[in-house]
Amino acid sequence: MKVCIVNSYYPPWIGGAETYTKNLARSLSRRGHKVTVYCSDRPLRSGVSFEDGIEIVRMRTPAAFYGTPVVFFPPKILKEDYDVIHANFPSPYLAAVSSWISAVRNIPAVLTWHNDLPPVTSGAGLLVKLHDLVSGSYLDAYRRIIATTEVYSKRSKTLQRYRDKVVVIQNGVDTGRFNPEVDGGQVRERFGLKEGTKVVLFVGALTTWHAYKGVDVLLKAFQLVSKKHGDAKLLIVGGGELLEYYRSLSVELGLASSSVLFAGRVDDEALPQYYSACDVAVLPSKDSSEGFGLVLLEAMACGKPVIGSKVGGIVEVIDDGGNGLLVEPNDVGQLAHAIEIMLSDDERRISMGHAGRVFAKSRDWGVVAGRVGSVYSSVCESEMIKSMNGVAPLDTLLSVFPIQDQIRRKQKLHGGNRFAPKSMIN
Repeated sequence: MKVCIVNSYYPPWIGGAETYTKNLARSLSRRGHKVTVYCSDRPLRSGVSFEDGIEIVRMRTPAAFYGTPVVFFPPKILKEDYDVIHANFPSPYLAAVSSWISAVRNIPAVLTWHNDLPPVTSGAGLLVKLHDLVSGSYLDAYRRIIATTEVYSKRSKTLQRYRDKVVVIQNGVDTGRFNPEVDGGQVRERFGLKEGTKVVLFVGALTTWHAYKGVDVLLKAFQLVSKKHGDAKLLIVGGGELLEYYRSLSVELGLASSSVLFAGRVDDEALPQYYSACDVAVLPSKDSSEGFGLVLLEAMACGKPVIGSKVGGIVEVIDDGGNGLLVEPNDVGQLAHAIEIMLSDDERRISMGHAGRVFAKSRDWGVVAGRVGSVYSSVCESEMIKSMNGVAPLDTLLSVFPIQDQIRRKQKLHGGNRFAPKSMIN
């Protein structure tokens, strides 16, 4: 199958949707599908490259608006005979353009809804309301919408409007790359972390658009933790325009630079080492803008316990008391207490880490990509059935010919006219 995936960015850009896109593309390619990814050229240059058998088209990006890159789609996307187009949200611009290309080329489209648009500022809040009014102009075109958790599929007002199209497929993790055997020694050495020093880890973008990740809440909680665990360290991985703000906040809170360590942007390939270097990973998200919390799954795959807020899809990832702990959002005291429990009880922490690894293995990308591939097959088959209406008894055709042969035969019957995608399933 020829698959076109559209996302805002692609690694080395760090983000949950970017990790999702890369791992999905890799897994589909390993299954024999031909995959092309269209994304912004940031932080690299525009052009076409190949990686792990995936064609990556980095599109020129003259501007970005509230975290969404405004790209120039190349003519190539209108010329290729893709079997399916798979876009990712939240990026209204890219999702809208992808839906229009789907309509123009008569190619079925699928959308992964990672989370609702986060109203991180008053201006963004107005844009979210405006988007809610006009989103139907492009969401109607999608044959299926993938939600990453059952909870989010039911709580999102937008997804509720399209519940007949929604299918839930949780995010995946590469359990081969993220595993308990990864050595975190180099990371601990880089930051001068002595043997036995407890490390609390946060991984996420430090941008205005991702302020809902709750780094400010984490810093305030760690101030309380440091009073009882003076040797503990908070390691923050991620970059963005809020990095300096968080540095200043840590100083205002009286946290020494030796206690709060800012790693900045870290290459995706090095992330497993950071998880292995920590004792517990924390995602203190403030609201339901957090659709899933992929970093929690990555930490679990490395055998680490996690702490997360009771928001968005996090409640489906963390089994409270099993593979981690859940806390109320924006509750500094409760978050501090949960961190203290993890740092104080080695046996419980290790037990939760083992449980997390088991959970992560059930969400390996090999499994998840198979489920996404089934969605592709479903929408392509539905398109084929519609196009074959009235040509021959459907049951007969389905029982005798593979899908591609059915389409080719119908094309011959009609003098070669194209009335459906040339290929559906490989």
